[in-house]
Amino acid sequence: MSGQAVNEKFVGRSNQFSKKARVGQSLAQGIVRLWILSLVVPAFAQSQDRGSPLPDAASASAAANLPDSALAATPAGMPHALAAAIPVATIDHSLTIGQRVHIWNRSVFNPETILGPAISAGVNQARNQPSGFYQGAEGYADRFGSAVGRDVIGKTISFGFAAVDHEDPRYFLEEGRSPWARMGHAMALTFVSPTASGRRIPAFSHFAGAYGAAFIANAWYPDNQADAEHALKRGSISLGVGVGLNLLREFVPHFNNVAPR
Repeated sequence: MSGQAVNEKFVGRSNQFSKKARVGQSLAQGIVRLWILSLVVPAFAQSQDRGSPLPDAASASAAANLPDSALAATPAGMPHALAAAIPVATIDHSLTIGQRVHIWNRSVFNPETILGPAISAGVNQARNQPSGFYQGAEGYADRFGSAVGRDVIGKTISFGFAAVDHEDPRYFLEEGRSPWARMGHAMALTFVSPTASGRRIPAFSHFAGAYGAAFIANAWYPDNQADAEHALKRGSISLGVGVGLNLLREFVPHFNNVAPR
């Protein structure tokens, strides 16, 4: 091998190492900042909302026990059976900033924040995706760190959007109905959210979190997947995972303690 070829190979390896070092540093800095935020914001919120209790994420079936006067307040022409399945008419969805921060804290500091990325990193390691993260322990660490970063960033973006448009980010069980109705309920709460006004709106916070985190991840993803097409794909996969998590929350007892929402 000529001296020029050796030199080119050395330069190429050096460039790869420098890029991975910059990516790792950027990812680490972002995660550290988010964790600092998670410590500072709750303290501020508690000082603003001390003594304000957090409403329980009650079951949607509680509406079945409402008096006729309460059901009469539902939209005109809506059957009472359908109205009873809509929790927004029976639960106070107005949340203070302190209560929202408490919900965000629970969604970030829980076993799923570690277990989910750990499983995802293992699956992607087996698939060698993204290929630019390579294999071995270093490749697994890159995939795990990337998944944790996307998860925390996505939840933080969702927190901000939900606070602005007054979405209630909690999950509400649909007990006492058929399995098919409960499946539909779990899937629907991925794409729509109850609000403080008593209406349901598109879950803008879910879309912003999923796709916002996917596009931000372009900052550390390998060049061959750091583009809009792959970011849109990653965001869509995140929404699909959200559907699966909601189904587990609905049908698996106590799963919401592992991955609260």
